[in-house]
Amino acid sequence: MTKWQRMSEAEKQIMDIIWATGRPVTTSEIIHRLPEGKAWKQNTVITFLARLMDKDMITATRIGKANHYEPRITEQGYQNLETKQFIKEVHRGSASGLISALCDSGDLTKADIEQLMQKLKAQAEER
Repeated sequence: MTKWQRMSEAEKQIMDIIWATGRPVTTSEIIHRLPEGKAWKQNTVITFLARLMDKDMITATRIGKANHYEPRITEQGYQNLETKQFIKEVHRGSASGLISALCDSGDLTKADIEQLMQKLKAQAEER
């Protein structure tokens, strides 16, 4: 990937469909998989797909009369980029600041804390 760019909410909805499908998809398939209440016209979906291509998030392959779109980044990869950007913008680049905020919020369950501790321990052992 080249320079990272955040997706809009609409672009993210398109990417969610592409990621969930697990194979290259056409514009028509994307339109049919839109959540209820989303009645985007074909041109709207094509515009979002073009933006995603400009952001280097997807690639298109022409097969017959249709483009088949597939991701250039995994969903986990994008989540990691979003998290890094969030830490940079909100917590001044401090991962421990994020963890402190999570602890202070009171939203972490016991299972969350145990899982976090296991990941931190494994990370420390790798270094």
